[in-house]
Amino acid sequence: MGNRREMRMKVPQKLSVRVAALILVIAVVLVMAPRPGGRAYALEIKARAAVLMDYESGRIIFSQNPDVQLPPASVTKLMTMLLIAESIDSGRAKWDDLIRTSKNAAGMGGSQVYLREGEEMTLAEMTKAIAMVSANDASTAVAEYLYGSVELFIQKMNQRAQELGLKNTNFQNEHGLPDPKHYSSAHDLALIARELIRHPKILEWTSTWISYLRDGEFFLRNTNDLIQSYRGADGLKTGHTEEAGYCLCATAEVEGLRFISVIMGAETNQVRVDESTKLLNYGFRNFARAAVASQGEKLGTIRVRRGNPQDVPVGTSTDYAVLVERGKERFIETKLLPEEQIKLPLKRGQQIGTLIVMSGKEEVGRTAVVALQDVKQANFVVRFFRWLGDVVRGWFG
Repeated sequence: MGNRREMRMKVPQKLSVRVAALILVIAVVLVMAPRPGGRAYALEIKARAAVLMDYESGRIIFSQNPDVQLPPASVTKLMTMLLIAESIDSGRAKWDDLIRTSKNAAGMGGSQVYLREGEEMTLAEMTKAIAMVSANDASTAVAEYLYGSVELFIQKMNQRAQELGLKNTNFQNEHGLPDPKHYSSAHDLALIARELIRHPKILEWTSTWISYLRDGEFFLRNTNDLIQSYRGADGLKTGHTEEAGYCLCATAEVEGLRFISVIMGAETNQVRVDESTKLLNYGFRNFARAAVASQGEKLGTIRVRRGNPQDVPVGTSTDYAVLVERGKERFIETKLLPEEQIKLPLKRGQQIGTLIVMSGKEEVGRTAVVALQDVKQANFVVRFFRWLGDVVRGWFG
């Protein structure tokens, strides 16, 4: 009996060790479980919404409430600056255009550079004020100048939002002051930022820490503290109202790799900086760019049934790389997907398929592939003998 009691006492001890080990394994699995839009790393962001986007591909690699409609505060001005930059590109305006401040613009509240009614500044100066210190008065003055009225400018903002495929954005003003019908989402703001980054002049201002207006009399200090504290940070836009909390859309580029981060609804300025830092660190530490194809390099062939030649060499029209988890750069696989209908003749450089890039079971990219040579339609004799060859091969297996 004594031995039996001893055995009974030992069984629970062994079980407790096993249970403890099992609990530890489960805990590790849960901590390492992929989060929506992210990878297998634990990451909690102290904000109402957050997104981390790869600039090159537009791929979301981390998200937290990415599509929730929230007040964006002055991060609204990403779209304001995008319309300015695109007006320059289209010839609608020039950077040295003089803009006269209206009574309406001079009367704007919130963050401003205290424009006086009738005061003139160049479009470049006003855009710098918008980019660096989130000037509401400059935003209104520019909107009126470019489209004749604030109302028409806002119509253009919403039109551009639709063109960019923004599903959770509606603009009611050009500056971001509170309005119940004025909202955006972390994902949508990242998409606007991705488009804006294509304009280097804007990045020149969003990355400037200290500058001046009015012949050096008016001091400007960038509201985005991240450009001082984070390596490679060069933008983009802060925002804060009581309703929106502290918001920040940031971007940084290190060794050719650029990420866009969005924080909406943080509790303080320091929290939005810290959480943006956390997001960017997550991207740079855990991901790398893997080269897939060089411009004009033959990747394989796509069969064009009536073509001459029939097996057409294909490649990409530009160098192409994808974002993958660090350590997996050498383990990507590719496959070619032909277009459903390929019309002949083909010109060199014409798209005839898609290159799909896989990392394990996950698709990490796709891009167009083009014919690397001209392809004519095969004549009747060639097509007949191809058909005959197919028949013979069918007979003999």
